[in-house]
Amino acid sequence: MTPDLILPLVANLWGLGYKQDILGAGVVMRWRRCAIVALLAALALSACGRSDSKSGSSGSTTSTTGAGTARAASSGDFGTLTKVCQHGSSPGATAQGVTSSQIDLGTFADPGFAGRPGLDQELFDAAEVFSKWCNAAGGINGRKLVVDEHDSALFDVKSKMTEACAKDFFLVGGGAVFDNDGVATRLQCLLPDIPAYVVTPQARDADLMVQPLPNPTSQFSIGEYRYLGKKFPSSTKRVGILTGDLPTTILGGNQAEEALTRLGWKVVYKDQYPAAGTASWAPYAQAMKDKNVDGLIWVGEPENLAKLEIDMRDVDFAPAWVRADTNHYDRKLLDVGGAAVANTYIPSVFTPFEQASKNPAMQQYLDAFAKYKSGANAKALLGVQAWSAWLLFAEAAKACGSDLTRRCVYEHAKQIHDWTGGGLHAATDPGANRRRGCYLLIEANAGVFKVVDTRANQADYTCSDQNLTALTRDYGKGTTLADVGKSLSELK
Repeated sequence: MTPDLILPLVANLWGLGYKQDILGAGVVMRWRRCAIVALLAALALSACGRSDSKSGSSGSTTSTTGAGTARAASSGDFGTLTKVCQHGSSPGATAQGVTSSQIDLGTFADPGFAGRPGLDQELFDAAEVFSKWCNAAGGINGRKLVVDEHDSALFDVKSKMTEACAKDFFLVGGGAVFDNDGVATRLQCLLPDIPAYVVTPQARDADLMVQPLPNPTSQFSIGEYRYLGKKFPSSTKRVGILTGDLPTTILGGNQAEEALTRLGWKVVYKDQYPAAGTASWAPYAQAMKDKNVDGLIWVGEPENLAKLEIDMRDVDFAPAWVRADTNHYDRKLLDVGGAAVANTYIPSVFTPFEQASKNPAMQQYLDAFAKYKSGANAKALLGVQAWSAWLLFAEAAKACGSDLTRRCVYEHAKQIHDWTGGGLHAATDPGANRRRGCYLLIEANAGVFKVVDTRANQADYTCSDQNLTALTRDYGKGTTLADVGKSLSELK
């Protein structure tokens, strides 16, 4: 998962009173008696909201090999991908979690977190729907998928990872807010991972991981900034950065500042706000006005940005643009902020759900949910990211034929360098853990969202190598096999 989605989530968790040094190894937890703030906006892409339904018991197993799904017809094709899943004969138990008839796969999420029941439930939903869809087409070379749900409930990552180490063949399509707690354990048991998202530096650049949507600490996407710089050239000399007051969001702000410095832009204002929000945003609005800020980079959640923009209007402060993260593609931004929300730009690498009819892969994803779990929230970005991860695993696993081993799947996944999830999103390079310089841009203005004409040159996306920049400052490092006394040669 990209920082533009996960950083606001962590900020909101901080606001609930839970604190963790996610840049270090230790965990410090504190509960403050404060109002529960909405976490939904941190990860939702559309106004439909996310499902708050709870998964089964912690660590439950969801088998999708029943008669109901066996009757469902499926070609096994998805988008531009053919025979993602297929019938076949695969005799023998070739690895932990693999028999002649099934593959046990683990998925992480945090829906059991008491402070926000249902957190990341869409990861479990996507795993369930994908496995039903795939099994209806015959599974992977005849082996049916069985999903083991590992509910880490925010602070139980390490113990759930220990459970996964004891039974699962692979981890697929999951994510945990405090994923740094489980990386060493995962590497010690040589358990590979194809996640929906990762958060911490330890996880983002870890070994035995292939991300369908890479999120390395050494790259930063600047496509939308290049567009804004051309449209509003004078604004580049008066940029402000406003983020939540915790290490992860501050790190994101620092990365943005480094990237803008490389573009020759000048940051004249930089501040952090209480991650849970504040009674009044007027002091921040006035401070930016006093600094003559003409372009604002904001990291947070839609409701807070809406309130900030209301106070910006009230102090007669109107920068040329506000750049917000993908989670702000949410009706809450417009509903709360009303006419005050203006010239707010939101980058994305996904086709908007409203345009699914123009994108066969996105429509097929929504149709699969309608067929196999109609009560779930299909219109959640994490669900689409998870689906891309499951597709990537299936493509790598089917290439191994009947001799399914961790090493084979991992090596095939590492060989994939041009990936769109069958057309779900812009192209990425999972094998090299590198982003591609592709984006589309959404503008919030006058009470509506609209896709900005950025001269798209690859389907809906504007792509160029110049839309990426390398980061050279130290933002932390990934956990390696060597760190836990292991080597790649031990992977079987």
